[in-house]
Amino acid sequence: MKMEFAPVLPENFKTIYGYTSLYGEGSCQLSPVSMWSLSEKYGDSYAILDGCLYVCRTKLEDEHYCVYLPPLGANVGAAQWEQLLEDAHLKGKKAEFYTLTKDRVDALETFFPGRFHVEENRDLAEFIFTRENFELFAGKRHERRRTEIRSFWRQYEDHASSALMQPEDAEEVLDFAKEWFHNNVRLETGEALFRELSCIAKQLEHAKELELTGTVIRIDGRVRGFCYGVPLNNDFYDVLIEKGDRNVEGIYRVIRQESTKLNCQGYAYINFEEDVGEPGLRKIKESYGPEYMIEKFIVTEL
Repeated sequence: MKMEFAPVLPENFKTIYGYTSLYGEGSCQLSPVSMWSLSEKYGDSYAILDGCLYVCRTKLEDEHYCVYLPPLGANVGAAQWEQLLEDAHLKGKKAEFYTLTKDRVDALETFFPGRFHVEENRDLAEFIFTRENFELFAGKRHERRRTEIRSFWRQYEDHASSALMQPEDAEEVLDFAKEWFHNNVRLETGEALFRELSCIAKQLEHAKELELTGTVIRIDGRVRGFCYGVPLNNDFYDVLIEKGDRNVEGIYRVIRQESTKLNCQGYAYINFEEDVGEPGLRKIKESYGPEYMIEKFIVTEL
């Protein structure tokens, strides 16, 4: 049976979240906010059939393959994976499954031995930290970071403030994001950073619908850094965007600690998302000492 997929939109979030929060394994890729935010890149569309959520990445489809996220539901077995295989076959194509965890790869290979090529994609692996890691920066590993944070507050004292992001902050936060873009854009990164800036504008415009929570750092009343995100479930909080003025020493350490204190209480883990293969970003994220990585695989039907 050919499936009918509909675009992921804010009005569908609660329905989709009912599945992703329970069965998404704390992955930022399996979040309705991420699906919608990156719609121009992935074109995620969803269908719900017999108590299972299916997601098709329409903009990754080509003449040979239809691309899907893993089916999410209480009792996903061979029949649910077969549903997506059949959907691709009805279109005259094969199926490719994107951003699968190792457990889902093992299940798929058990159901359909010898039918798939499996390849780990390190660029899609997600960094998972404990809340305490960013809240306390405890231990020898973080000694320099604690020093930077103390120095920041000593230097700026009453000139600096940290506060929850409010709806009326959106315009000023976006202005700072644009300033950050112009100060940091390079020829080789221009396309990716412009896409990110567009995503920030889109998310801030719909902050209430997305239920974003954030933190704004000001110096002398001006925004010099911000961070915002959304819950993935009752245990995981997803950091969507984090930006700081690189001329302010220690600003990113301050943002991480303050946003964790203000936005992440009640969550055990923080998903710091992927490094998308960018060496500098990977080095920084690894240096914070993740609790573990959510390894990701791309599985292609032979």
